[in-house]
Amino acid sequence: MKKHVPFILVLLIQFGFSQEIDIEKLTLDDYLSDLETLDKTIEAQHPNPYKYVSKELQLKNKKNAIKRLKKEPSYHHFIQALNRFGDGHLSYTPPEDFIDYTIMNDIFFPFPVLVRGGKMFINYKNTTLPFGTEITAIEKIATKEIIDKLHYYIHGDGYIKTNTETNISSDFPFYYSNYIQKNVTSFSIEYKNINTGSLKTIQVPAVDYYELYRRAFQAMHPINKLEQYKTIHGHYLPDSKTGILTVNSFNINEAYAYKEFSKFFKKMNADQYKTVIIDIRNNPGGNPNIAALLFSFITDTNFKNLFNYKTSTIKLYSENLIDENGAPVGYEGIKNFENFLYQRFDKKDSIYIGNDRLKEGILENFPPDKDNFKGTVYTTIGGNTFSAAVYFAKLFKDHKRGSIVGIETGGNENTTFAGWFMNYKLPKTKLRVRIPITELYFGDVIDTPHGIIPDHIVPVDQYMKYLLEEKDPELQFILDREHK
Repeated sequence: MKKHVPFILVLLIQFGFSQEIDIEKLTLDDYLSDLETLDKTIEAQHPNPYKYVSKELQLKNKKNAIKRLKKEPSYHHFIQALNRFGDGHLSYTPPEDFIDYTIMNDIFFPFPVLVRGGKMFINYKNTTLPFGTEITAIEKIATKEIIDKLHYYIHGDGYIKTNTETNISSDFPFYYSNYIQKNVTSFSIEYKNINTGSLKTIQVPAVDYYELYRRAFQAMHPINKLEQYKTIHGHYLPDSKTGILTVNSFNINEAYAYKEFSKFFKKMNADQYKTVIIDIRNNPGGNPNIAALLFSFITDTNFKNLFNYKTSTIKLYSENLIDENGAPVGYEGIKNFENFLYQRFDKKDSIYIGNDRLKEGILENFPPDKDNFKGTVYTTIGGNTFSAAVYFAKLFKDHKRGSIVGIETGGNENTTFAGWFMNYKLPKTKLRVRIPITELYFGDVIDTPHGIIPDHIVPVDQYMKYLLEEKDPELQFILDREHK
């Protein structure tokens, strides 16, 4: 499961905690030492760090980043030198001290933005640049070049770009500051006049964290604000006999999931609704069995619920290993988990494959639910659709249950690094590293270089038109399509 928490929320949550390190006292040797430690940890624990990017190219990229770090030792140059290799689940979390330092010292690009189809738009109502204005360059750097540069640092499985665009839309001011240019006091912004289309340039002062925080919470996109903060939410449109089921996570227990799914679909059937839209655009995944459970509510036949895990090792790399609360993991904890893996993975050639014990309790021949819905069904997907949510979209697509609307999923359609994760804290910089130790695959082990591709992508111009009307673009596209 991949969970993206906007950096502005990370800042809010972590600001003011006790000090672990003094950011300004970290030395070049500290940074280089932790980068070496990170290399060893990933090499020892990650199931396949060279799946998407060769070892030679990774070394070349790191060498270039270390040149910048040596020229100007700093935490943000250290972050630029971290290992990136197309794993959408690998994550890095800076220490609270870096967060505090950022809040107190940094200034930022002044507008929330929306990135769609390689274009960048103002995502905030204001009197300087109207909401929906297209930005073509910042500080004389074309927005396409900025997006391409950020793509190296922020991406989905195998460098899927929709995940880059989705996450830039959440956190652009911070990404610009950490990866493009830091502490610009006044931004030169080239933009298209929203009425005439002519190119113009304006100078806009940077803002501090507190003003950026205020503006971020006034961003227009996404439109469905309420649904963003619910795990499962049913929205009923009785006039059009359409129900919208938003599912933002499959990392939930079966009893709760069944209760919520059943309640929604019982209403759909009892009130004779014609259309259901299942929205998983912001679902980072979780338990594939919960994805299968949801699919059982929209099919009237049994279906195969087939997925498994593989890994390169059933031994844990113990150096700097911490638990979810940040405490060091002791010998007994390590041995217990290694025994868990030993019992559930069998070696085949050079890898370990999940055995029948790992699959215990999984319903591989999944029946339809008694309250299954037989009407028209759409699924909406996006750049933050990952892991088990991709599995749901795959079931939906493979069984031809309906149309998929949105953009390519951030997670690969057949395989992803997920399932079990180990957490590490680098000793000098206190950076937390979350490494997947298993690879999840759906059905047969087939590698493809993309996520689930939707049947319908709302064109950028139409997408922005819906937003300017303050309508959810994908949902409105479906409603317009259904009720012409």
